[in-house]
Amino acid sequence: MKYKLEPYKWQHKAIGMSDKHPNLALLAEMGTGKTGATVNIVRKRMSNNQRFMRTLILAPQVTLFNWRDEFLIHSYIKQENIIVLSKQGSAGKLKQLDGVLTPEKIIIVNYEALLSDKLFNWLKLWRPEILVCDEAHMVKNPKAKRSKKVATLADQATHKYILTGTPILNNVTDIFMQYRVLDGGDTFGDSFYVFQSKYMYDANQAWKGKPNYYPDWQPRTEKYDELQNKIYTKAIRVLKQDCLDLPPLIKKKLKVEMSKKQATYYKEMERDFITYVREQQKEGMVVAQLAVTKALRLQQIVTGFVMDEDGKVIEIADNPRLNAVKELLEALQSNHKIILWCSFRHNYKQLGDLCKEMKIDHVFLTGEMNLEEKRVAMDRFNTDDSCRVIIANRRAGGIGVNLVAASYSIVYSRNFNLADELQSEARNHRGGSQIHDRIVKIDLCAPNTIDEKVLEALQNKQDISDKIVELAKEERNV
Repeated sequence: MKYKLEPYKWQHKAIGMSDKHPNLALLAEMGTGKTGATVNIVRKRMSNNQRFMRTLILAPQVTLFNWRDEFLIHSYIKQENIIVLSKQGSAGKLKQLDGVLTPEKIIIVNYEALLSDKLFNWLKLWRPEILVCDEAHMVKNPKAKRSKKVATLADQATHKYILTGTPILNNVTDIFMQYRVLDGGDTFGDSFYVFQSKYMYDANQAWKGKPNYYPDWQPRTEKYDELQNKIYTKAIRVLKQDCLDLPPLIKKKLKVEMSKKQATYYKEMERDFITYVREQQKEGMVVAQLAVTKALRLQQIVTGFVMDEDGKVIEIADNPRLNAVKELLEALQSNHKIILWCSFRHNYKQLGDLCKEMKIDHVFLTGEMNLEEKRVAMDRFNTDDSCRVIIANRRAGGIGVNLVAASYSIVYSRNFNLADELQSEARNHRGGSQIHDRIVKIDLCAPNTIDEKVLEALQNKQDISDKIVELAKEERNV
């Protein structure tokens, strides 16, 4: 098969493995080129069958056009044979599919679109022969409607490929549904509960049937080797340091003290948080997710705002954190492009107003933007030298997005999601970032607060939902 762009060494290996395995997991770290590898695997599969095969690509919405562009870069497939379902709503997407009865098409659509029964039923009737699931950890929940629909389409396909750099984020059960999609249960069976009981145990089993019992599933460490061996019977694992000559990623923590007003708000909110933890302990359990929600309020305060009971934003006038960003932008923006990562909507306004005040040309990348708006913003940031800053939400801009024009990223606010942390780091430390001598990530944090503790936990890749309550105990001896 003739290559339009010569693959990396690991990509050649993956293409060779696809000849032996009709279904393959590309567990390649973010930024290593797994999209390009998959394009050539699809081409090889079509070449072996000597015909065009109906191909469905499922991916996060923000990456849909990136998939189309990668097909144009790595293959000789014509653009008219690639359909990106980008229209708003299922009606718009179905209109794009009017008259698409020929198998000579590659359809690219986001996972959430499958929740439309009309679109899902159309795809079932179309019967994709090749199914690609990008960021496959998005179907890790076996109970989710989205995961079940993906599995239904996968069962129709002859060849399946799952792509993710983080197949297991929280616990070993994350892998079950991804492999159920991959091979219909050939590796781990089709029962989640059987899988769970085999590879995990309930640490609270002795309390089962008693008041306030709740299961505490922990991994069976003695099963790790077996689990790993099964995973790699049809998978390739790739890390950036093993296959790419990337510039060093330098991480810096910049401590920014709160103002007196912020500290007052913080202490008041912290008391409410600690009281909540105490009350839950008296009841015999702590609902970690609700504790995380309360802790996010503390995070909002350290970024310079609070929300009242009606959801109205109250700006905290004296905000050292915003002043720190101003100083960093003054020092960096003339020679470097910069990503400003944040997790709260009001942060967009704060940072956008700051850039306007400083007369810095900037764009946004947020969840409120539609697909075309996101694409235009990313293209402008990457190609227009006058655009120096992109203000991005860690979730909206963190998956499958290429922002290699930036040599610096500044984390203004963070959530407690490890996947978002890892994904956002890989947006400008990936293939293509060799244009820079180094990539620098600056984490702003308020010392002696949950903000700092959570940053440490994320850097240690700890599970935050459970860790949050422990952090509260550590700080106030609850």
